[in-house]
Amino acid sequence: MLKSERGCEYRMETGKESRTDMRSRIRADLHKIGALSVIIRELNNLDPEMRTTSAWILGKASQNNPIVQKQVLELGGLKKLMKMVKSSFLEEASKALYAVSALIRNNLDGQELFYAEAGDLMLQDILSNSSIDTALRKKSVFLVADLVESQLETRNNAELPFFSNRFFLKSLVDLTASTDLDLQEKALIAIKNLLQFRTTKAIVFKQLCGLDGALERMRQQLQQLMAEENWRDYAVDLESLRREVELIFLGKLEKV
Repeated sequence: MLKSERGCEYRMETGKESRTDMRSRIRADLHKIGALSVIIRELNNLDPEMRTTSAWILGKASQNNPIVQKQVLELGGLKKLMKMVKSSFLEEASKALYAVSALIRNNLDGQELFYAEAGDLMLQDILSNSSIDTALRKKSVFLVADLVESQLETRNNAELPFFSNRFFLKSLVDLTASTDLDLQEKALIAIKNLLQFRTTKAIVFKQLCGLDGALERMRQQLQQLMAEENWRDYAVDLESLRREVELIFLGKLEKV
């Protein structure tokens, strides 16, 4: 490589690092200049567009940033955002749920507060209500999968009763019957993680949730999609995930 090329490459790399550092610094400085307090106050604005925009900003600022997450939690942002998730305005509910997810992702203190504010019931209400917009249900399932994975990674903590609640589990399994393949995939990922919990019972998945039947119906659906060129690759990947879930489920069932 020529010296000039190496110099150019170095400048590009350091430029990337500088931009990344700058974004992190800007987000961290939001609290110092009082911006976070102002944005959180705007969550109470009578204008739904202002509330929606404020939720989006908080979500962006909190994403993968433990400093901002901590600050927003201390300022009471989580409780307000969770209330907004129940909004009748779809965009507001969607952006609020996005912000909630960003705020508690990889943040144990945030997750503890989320559960203390009945976040588990909020998620179950969304998952079990078929009239709720599919996009919002997708975000909810994705958050469930993330929370379950976080719980699995911290096995020293007691498993939360919510994750073995039979009605919650059934609402997840029912999502595999959705006509939306992306929603099916997210539900499968959550189920796969939940099956790895000690407190989830295979017999509940079988008798109450009907997981065996749901997986078989899904297999048949995916076989048909594999015959269609536009869907073949995605269907093959989804079948691989479905089969993985099935094997974990059968292995857990054998231990009963």
